Amino acid sequence: MNFIKKHVNNWKVGVAFSALLPLFAILNQSENQTAPFIESFLTAWLVSFSFLMIAWFLNSKLTNLIFHTSKKWNLASKILIIFLFNGLLISLLIILNSAGAESINDNRESSYLFIFIRGSVSIAIIFLIQYALNLNARNQSVSLQNQMLKTENIRAQFEILRQQISPHFLFNSLSTLRSMIRSSNNNAEEFVIKLSDIYRLLLLKKERDTVTLKEELELIDDYSFLLFARYEDMLSIDIDIPENLLNYNIPTFSLQLLLENCVKHNIVSKGKPLHIKIYVSGINSVTVENNLQQKVASGDDSGLGLQNLIKRYELLGKPEGVNVFSDESVFRVKIKLLGR
Repeated sequence: MNFIKKHVNNWKVGVAFSALLPLFAILNQSENQTAPFIESFLTAWLVSFSFLMIAWFLNSKLTNLIFHTSKKWNLASKILIIFLFNGLLISLLIILNSAGAESINDNRESSYLFIFIRGSVSIAIIFLIQYALNLNARNQSVSLQNQMLKTENIRAQFEILRQQISPHFLFNSLSTLRSMIRSSNNNAEEFVIKLSDIYRLLLLKKERDTVTLKEELELIDDYSFLLFARYEDMLSIDIDIPENLLNYNIPTFSLQLLLENCVKHNIVSKGKPLHIKIYVSGINSVTVENNLQQKVASGDDSGLGLQNLIKRYELLGKPEGVNVFSDESVFRVKIKLLGR
């Protein structure tokens, strides 16, 4: 479609140029006209229009062929070929004007020198226009290809980040289930049911870059059950999200990831219960906050989930979408809503 559109626009410019340029030249000389004006006008215009259209078409093909498809010639060779080719066109113009000199004009305008100058200027203008059009088309093509590559790269990066979420979540969930089974926890069966529900949601949404806040909170509701089944009264989760914001979007699994990080990186015990709050801060942000009782960092994945989320916001065009705050008593992550 772009190929057809480009050539249609090229021909529109060519027709307009070929029609108007000889018209201006002939009208400029009309005061010296001695032959019947209308007949000589139409003859001169038709000859000039035909020549310019032929020159336009051939230069369009030649410019595209030499500058965009041929790589074996250097710049000097390309310019020489175009110069020789257009020299033949000017010779053709001289022959045509000589054959019809009496009908076009019978004085100075029919001289070879004048015809040569007029033809050279016309073809030079044609070449410059063709070169500009082809250069613009090539730049647009390169820009489009770069944009397509950028889009594919973003999709690939999103896929890598999504693949990091699911296995990590599964590992933590199975570890929790193993602990529950070892301790003969009565909620183990319901835990498995909730886990299967969560994975059903993960499979349904894994191809999406964003979900609504409402959808994410539905996932959080099931995930919270898994956490409560393990930690019981050692953990509290308070969610306060106004209903009018539920249709706003956030990166898929972002709240689940932040909730998981709270539990993963903090001590959760009867002596040190963990309190998590999820609430709206400002008009376009959601905050996940917990009291800070940090575990000693272990392994190479410390902070990986948070860096993952920051990267996903960057890929969505929000490089400042995640704001992290921490002091001696609280750890807080604020994420931006992405609109409806």
